Amino acid sequence: MAKEEKSTALERILTVLEGKIPDRVPSFCLGGDFEFVDKFMKSPYALTDEDMDQLDKDRVSYAVPYIHAIIAKFAPPDILPGGIDAKIDLCWQTVGGLGMMKMDHTDELLLVTGALFKVAVRDNGIPHFWYKGPGLLKKEHIEAYWNKEKEMRPDRSSFRSIARIRKTMLNKYDIVVSQGIAGPFENCIFGIGHANFARFARKHPDFLQQHIDFQWETFEEPTLKLLMKTKPEIVMCGDDYGYNSGLQLPGKQWREFIKPILAKYVKIAHDGGAKFLLHSCGDIHEIFPDFVEIGIDGVESLKPKNNDLKMYREEYPEITLLGTIDDSELLKYESPEVIRNSVKTSIKTLGRKGGYIPGPTNFLLDQPPENIVEQFKAIQKFGKYP
Repeated sequence: MAKEEKSTALERILTVLEGKIPDRVPSFCLGGDFEFVDKFMKSPYALTDEDMDQLDKDRVSYAVPYIHAIIAKFAPPDILPGGIDAKIDLCWQTVGGLGMMKMDHTDELLLVTGALFKVAVRDNGIPHFWYKGPGLLKKEHIEAYWNKEKEMRPDRSSFRSIARIRKTMLNKYDIVVSQGIAGPFENCIFGIGHANFARFARKHPDFLQQHIDFQWETFEEPTLKLLMKTKPEIVMCGDDYGYNSGLQLPGKQWREFIKPILAKYVKIAHDGGAKFLLHSCGDIHEIFPDFVEIGIDGVESLKPKNNDLKMYREEYPEITLLGTIDDSELLKYESPEVIRNSVKTSIKTLGRKGGYIPGPTNFLLDQPPENIVEQFKAIQKFGKYP
């Protein structure tokens, strides 16, 4: 028999993000890559023909790599008869609408950010989409890129599709889809590279600022405004600022070049009635006070070995903590019992007063499906408030 739920997933998540205590701790899953989907479909939890029929009837998205269908499988059986009752409340879907472009200095197609990506298929037949490196390595490449403005405008039609998927997941499966949009730092460095960012920041700051402003005005702001017209409940920006032991760039440079644009992201989301979450990997403690200042509602990833999570909870109660369940060691190598106990401790430490939405610290890749199921079952079991 399915567990009785006092609130919907959306009510539960908004309650947490507004600083209040819900009926239970919500759960979060950023998503999964092709390899995890392959593992899941070879496990005892795999989607059955009956599941597929129900998902088809409900028009759940099978967009590659089919992660919405997998997340729906975690539903309780009163929602999906074959559901495994390890409910996920919140997930992520990145916004599309940006295509590829051709530059004269290379034979390879570039993403709109200027980045080079490659689709590769391993010997086991599982595809992967890899970042190869920056495609704008010289100032003249960047200046030529600025003349490609018309090719960078987002495709309006794609936003109807993401709105439909979001509404289907919410209305049919009680799962909130946070709409993902790439952040200003990654959009910049994926195209010009870390070395150029550092060099321009020191020697040609006006040139770097012009490039960052160009990307904001050309496709970041238009994409965000088109997204807000679909009335999302949650917007989630992906922008990795940290390494294992600190920021990828000096905090001074982050505040000069990135923070002002990120603040614009937050304002547009809030003005449109949405909560704003940030996905950022690594040790980002240095700029947590800035997150409070610009009004970010929640920060996600927060691998426990890189971040003092208890300190965040105590010093920055305004910010909801998402993720925090280590995906690279705990969820990959430990037993279900160890995972269950770890989740129990995390909820007791970080979620006692609300402000906590646990889940894996990044995309699911090669973790055993039974460990992921155990994690979400443990969140339900130990996350109930009196």
